[in-house]
Amino acid sequence: MLRTASLIVAVAFAQTPGSVPVPDTSARAVVAKAAAHIKEYQEALQFVLADETTVQDVFNVRGARVARRETTGEFFLAYVAADGGWLAVRDILTVDGAPVEPGDNLRQLLSRGSFARIGRQVADRNARYNLGSIARNFNDPMLALVILDDKHRDRFRFERRRVEPARTGPVVTVAFAERDRPTLIRGSDGRQIFTKGEMVIDAATGRLRRTVITLKDGATEASLTTTFTENEKLGLWLPASLTERYEHTTSRVRELVVAESSYSNYRRFNVNVIIR
Repeated sequence: MLRTASLIVAVAFAQTPGSVPVPDTSARAVVAKAAAHIKEYQEALQFVLADETTVQDVFNVRGARVARRETTGEFFLAYVAADGGWLAVRDILTVDGAPVEPGDNLRQLLSRGSFARIGRQVADRNARYNLGSIARNFNDPMLALVILDDKHRDRFRFERRRVEPARTGPVVTVAFAERDRPTLIRGSDGRQIFTKGEMVIDAATGRLRRTVITLKDGATEASLTTTFTENEKLGLWLPASLTERYEHTTSRVRELVVAESSYSNYRRFNVNVIIR
């Protein structure tokens, strides 16, 4: 009797007028909520700079580490509406504790050129510091967020994986798979590469807590995992870490590259730049 009475009280309380409604946790509703949040996020997250530290490790076929490198620098982030994507630019300042060779710094480059040109210029320069034989230039902690943009979302299929309780309400893990061209990522030969992965989303607010994006290009498999935390200074949820894993396997060779990046000291970027 006590259990029945308790249940009746609980149900009555849940249905009391004015109580907070339980958010819809279906894949369609959660993705729509996240997409709406991303639109606001894109406007708020403009010209943000962070400190980035990255450690790369390379392992051979026996699992032994054969190389390690640590880089530090600045990470610049902005949303480019014309492209429906994020512009993430790294300016590496030290490699294994030693300053890199003198050159134009990020502020100087951004103050006198367009995002498209500067982004390519800095990316090519930074590629010199990648370890291993696996070529890569898409290591962007914001990459999976592009999927939720209106220009790209219809090319993906979404499916709910699980719902978990949290202090702020239910958190939903949604799997995604790219199904139509043009794809977000292309190979060095221009071949289109289809991606898949999952997003962990706060059902009530649409905020993303974690994203995982994976792909396979021939003998190479890659995954990028970004975790987000709340930054009280800017009032935004921002990348706290990015974990990259690249594995190249053939009958003759196996190479594994793992990179761990952390982000701190977020602040606004106050230089005049050109977006086109």
